[in-house]
Amino acid sequence: MKLSEQKRLALIEAAKEEFTQFGFHAANMDRVCERAGTSKRTLYRHFTSKELLFIEVINLLVAQPHKVGFEYQSTRSLGDQLHDYFAAKIDLLYRTIGLDVLRMIVGEFVRDPALTQQYLALMGTQDTALTAWLQAAIKDGKLIEKDVAPMSTTLMNLFHGQFLWPQLLAAVELPDAKQQQIMMDEIIRVFVLSYGVSSPSHLSIELKP
Repeated sequence: MKLSEQKRLALIEAAKEEFTQFGFHAANMDRVCERAGTSKRTLYRHFTSKELLFIEVINLLVAQPHKVGFEYQSTRSLGDQLHDYFAAKIDLLYRTIGLDVLRMIVGEFVRDPALTQQYLALMGTQDTALTAWLQAAIKDGKLIEKDVAPMSTTLMNLFHGQFLWPQLLAAVELPDAKQQQIMMDEIIRVFVLSYGVSSPSHLSIELKP
């Protein structure tokens, strides 16, 4: 690995610690350089602004290394497949990333909406694996012919409304395994009944009426 790339990675790692500890606005670039063992000139050669460095850190913490794999399987029910997808997303939120990191990121976005727009513009908002899964399910005749963007948004809003926002903003306790199952079943039921071509036959057999 080239020295310049080593310095860039050191800066990202140092910034991750700084932003997680202090948040965006209170983070100090001198401390980042001290942690990374680099100069400010080196910092701004790699990242032209504090905002871009923050976005890179968010991508490192949340997006890039933690994408949930999700491939369509025509022989399995939509309910079973969505259950596995949600279980992986829950593990990602609660154990891999952690609510403390997410709380810091959301807090900074609330304080600075322009930062949110920069992040969304650079990173995009769609889960590409989910989008591909929805398109495959439509092609397989399991979901109705419809633009997948609002379908994806609806599904993730249902998920975040149960598993993210209450825990993040209202300090609701994390659901245990039994509660997670009930909540996932209900999300899947609502989604498949809304978008399934012949909804009941595509629901997981574990779902309760």
